[in-house]
Amino acid sequence: MDEFSGLVAFIITCILIGATYFSFQSIVNECLLPLVERILRKGQQPIHELNVEVTPVTPMETIIPKEDISIPNYNDYKQAAQQNIQEEQMQTLENVLCYTNKELALYVEESEMQKLYAYIRTFQYATEKECNKINSPVTVNSKLKPIDLMHFGWNIGNQFKRTGIETATFIKRVFADVLKENEISTLIRKLRSSEGSCIIRIKEEL
Repeated sequence: MDEFSGLVAFIITCILIGATYFSFQSIVNECLLPLVERILRKGQQPIHELNVEVTPVTPMETIIPKEDISIPNYNDYKQAAQQNIQEEQMQTLENVLCYTNKELALYVEESEMQKLYAYIRTFQYATEKECNKINSPVTVNSKLKPIDLMHFGWNIGNQFKRTGIETATFIKRVFADVLKENEISTLIRKLRSSEGSCIIRIKEEL
């Protein structure tokens, strides 16, 4: 066979072999593979049909008897908190007494100032009824007007966090001579009044 004829024969042979391969592969894919898959499926149980028992996992709970529950160092913290409150109250009282001495030293005699100090110590924790029991007024210089004593009362009452009626009742009884013509209801309204001139002025902080 010459060279050309050999080449043609080689090409034809390759084409026939390729066609035969692809035909065989198609037969396998279409016939044999589905048959094999059906056989394999019959031998396996579907996942959703398997009886799998799931045991729930519960967190471990530590049960502590009621009698064993305690807050660590509770009494220590409580005592420390109470001590802090007492120290703050003592500091507030000291500030008020120092303010009283500076503000009224020119207008109140020493003996009367001692009496006023005692009333102020009571006023820090007193109620309206307790303030109303004061029956020995403090004598002050005539230079102090009612508005001055109202301002003084508000300044110290504000530090002690006293209500308006408690403060008004306190100054009404303590400075009874100067405030004899002023009703408690009037004093409540005018504790922070800015009407007219005054010696003692309103102070938010002492």
